[in-house]
Amino acid sequence: MLENRESRHARRWVVAIAAAAVCVTTINVGAIPAAQAAETNTVPGAVAAPSDACSADVSMAGYTDALDNVSYKNEKVGGLSSLAWDQQSDSYVSSLDNNGDTTARIWFLGNDMSKPAITRDPLILKDQSGTAYTGNTSDNEGLAVLPDGDYLVSSETEPSIRIFGRDGVQKSELAVPDRFRVHNDSTAPSGEASNNLTLEGLTISPAGHQIVAAMEGTLSGDASSSDTLSRRFLVYRDDLSGAQGQWKLSKQVAFKVADSAKGVSEIAALSDDSVLVLQRSFSKTSGNDVILSKASGLSSEVDVSSVSNLSAAPSTDFLASRTLANLTNCKTLGATAKAGATQKNPLMDNYEGMAITNRDGDSAALSIISDNNFGATQTTRVLNLNIDTADYESDGNQPDLVSLLGDFSSLWKASTPFVSGDLSTFGKGVVGNASVLRHNDELTSAINKAAAKGSDGTNPTAQQQRALIDSDYKLGETLPDSLGPVLGKYLSQGIADGSLPIFTKLFTQTNQTGYGVSTLGDYLSTSKAKNTFNHPRPYVDRTNAGYPAAGLDATVDIVKVPVWTDSNGSKHDPSYDSMVTSGSFPSGHTTYATSGAVGLATLLPELAPEILARGSEAGNNRIVLGVHYPLDIIGGRIDGDVANVARWSDPTFVKDQLQPARQELVAYLSKQCAASGYGSTLAQCIEATGANGANGYTNAFVDPVSTQAVTDRSSAIKAYQSRMTYGFTASGNQTTALQKAVSTSVEQVPQGAENLLTVAYPTLTSAQRREVLAKTALPVSGNPLQSSSQGYYNLDLASAMSAKVTLDSKGNVLSVTAGQSVPSVVKASSNDTGNGGSNSPSTPNPGKSAKQGNPSGGKGGNSGTPAHVSTGKESSTPLAKTGSDVLALGTVSIVILLMGASLVVMRIRRRNS
Repeated sequence: MLENRESRHARRWVVAIAAAAVCVTTINVGAIPAAQAAETNTVPGAVAAPSDACSADVSMAGYTDALDNVSYKNEKVGGLSSLAWDQQSDSYVSSLDNNGDTTARIWFLGNDMSKPAITRDPLILKDQSGTAYTGNTSDNEGLAVLPDGDYLVSSETEPSIRIFGRDGVQKSELAVPDRFRVHNDSTAPSGEASNNLTLEGLTISPAGHQIVAAMEGTLSGDASSSDTLSRRFLVYRDDLSGAQGQWKLSKQVAFKVADSAKGVSEIAALSDDSVLVLQRSFSKTSGNDVILSKASGLSSEVDVSSVSNLSAAPSTDFLASRTLANLTNCKTLGATAKAGATQKNPLMDNYEGMAITNRDGDSAALSIISDNNFGATQTTRVLNLNIDTADYESDGNQPDLVSLLGDFSSLWKASTPFVSGDLSTFGKGVVGNASVLRHNDELTSAINKAAAKGSDGTNPTAQQQRALIDSDYKLGETLPDSLGPVLGKYLSQGIADGSLPIFTKLFTQTNQTGYGVSTLGDYLSTSKAKNTFNHPRPYVDRTNAGYPAAGLDATVDIVKVPVWTDSNGSKHDPSYDSMVTSGSFPSGHTTYATSGAVGLATLLPELAPEILARGSEAGNNRIVLGVHYPLDIIGGRIDGDVANVARWSDPTFVKDQLQPARQELVAYLSKQCAASGYGSTLAQCIEATGANGANGYTNAFVDPVSTQAVTDRSSAIKAYQSRMTYGFTASGNQTTALQKAVSTSVEQVPQGAENLLTVAYPTLTSAQRREVLAKTALPVSGNPLQSSSQGYYNLDLASAMSAKVTLDSKGNVLSVTAGQSVPSVVKASSNDTGNGGSNSPSTPNPGKSAKQGNPSGGKGGNSGTPAHVSTGKESSTPLAKTGSDVLALGTVSIVILLMGASLVVMRIRRRNS
């Protein structure tokens, strides 16, 4: 899945390893403001060189034996089986596993794992009566520090998961299912665990609401004669319904180790959904073999609590896992094994503890520590690594929204970025263009009041209700009706009953707290951009933002929408109070809605105009609620477009996620349609139900910008187009309609944007798709936000995805006629220019071309199905019936995508330089 990642990783590791080469200390970013230079090690250890990468995903920063064979106040230090950050003590901490009569304890290792040292007396762990645990009564393998500072410790003895206060006295214990107990005929007859193979791994998520405990070995009930690979993870949460802040067992999830000899020695949470997994085995002939992997799906994977035997469970019941590196294959860095030890790689040892010491997006610094078991041939060693946890190229190369939207600072400039937690930094700045911002305010008020017309102040109007639903931030609520009442109902059912797992992962997946973790809908975060631009919302006092000083009102005159409970009992809250110190620009809801709408349109171009119009409505509904301005919505549209370009320009993501999603969606909808008598193919169903015409997506709401109700495809495109600019011009004066007298040139089309048309026009080349985008785009005009957008401002995807593209005999794009019932490609005869004898660009107003099909009825001049290139003068052939057309693109499409991806990455790098 990740064969071609070397170029990206080489760039990242040059930075990471160069930092290590000059001995930059890796520290916990939440605890210490900045890294400081580390002193040269005086104990065995080494700093890695740029050539010392273990894999494309893992490089070494160095190792140190500073903790090996040391004593503290005459107490031997060893048996360190865990590693965690303790904010309150400003130190990394590690628990002693078991050492005979020695009291159980937690050691404090300082705040720098490149030169760890015992910094204070250990904390002795005691039971609730005050009696100290020893190695005979506990085997403490896992350690995590809870948000309140308490210590969470897992012991392999029973096993148990105990909570200790900062005085070391046990407070409570988490429930562990009976089958996880070490089997004993008298005390634990139902136990299926083996001695010394129980709860070895323990971690808490960065958000602090999820604990995961991992079994080192297989439960006897999960094994078979041919399969002992299954391991169970216990997932606890403190925010479940009825938990009242107490840790409750939420689910069990399944994980498969790399081979039967491997045990899970530690885990470290990356998020609520994914963990790093350290797998380890030992052989007398070759020593330790250590694998670092990433497991994903904690929030979405099935609960296997009721599965009696995992060896018989389907692969879909297990966490997705990806090996980051076999650390045994790393270079030795000059490390040596102790006398009598056998190690294939002398850098390896009994690594059991692991902590993430720094995070920067998908890049992380990681320290792992070995348990020497107080043995003469083993070493207490810390190995420091730099890892890339991204699953896809686009995960790690996210677009720079601050750069794309930088033109906003010419309209209004923040005095300083907003610093979370310091309210004095919020919303201060100066007005740069009062004319544009006045238009921004006036439109906000006008659209808001148009939607409020007829409201009694208690019961929201129909459009206000739609706005409140969109405010829930759930694509599963927003997207379905874009397909019309019939197909929309099918989509809602498929999301609800689990028939669309790939679609769900892309668009609607959430974790157990309801937070969106979908790979396309939630791909981009606007937090950095919002904090950078730091612009107050319409209903917030903007005096400190310089509005009154520029002759503008301190607040915008809006009508606030009341909280509404729908007929199903669901509550929809506009959340005015919670957004008082949340920046308005760009709109996060619009970014989310556009990401989803463009994503669905690329998968289902048969209904792209309707889907995109619904996405634009969701953005506009933020103005309906009075929580955003039109410029915020334009910014969100740009964000959503670039998000999809990044994903569609990642060939591996396309192959793994987008192509299968198209197949799944088309197959599912076709099956539902056939069962209801609407035809055996999606194309037939769309025609029969009128989903691309008057019986599809509709919306009667009008306002000063979108002046025509959406009743068919033509009006859907017009609504989408009107919200592309909101009537802004270079001078800030409102215009009554879009002017497309001059097309955007091909050079001004964003690199990679052509990949959005892959499904709509599978037979076109990358260059031809760029021509389609250029011929349907807005002209370059100097409108607000256009200059910095790298061409994204201008993309009219509703037109581009609903066009008849006419080619000459040499493959040149003669014309692009937007607003067709289906996207199609035709070849013109030698005496035909492809546009009724006209050499002009595509008609600016959809539905008015002499050669276009019926834009609203789905039964016009075209066949009613998307089309391949045809040899006939005006004939066209179907694009897709089952979704297999996407895979049929084969090598040609992947090559084109690879070329596009390289250009996108180059463009992103230039932005970041």
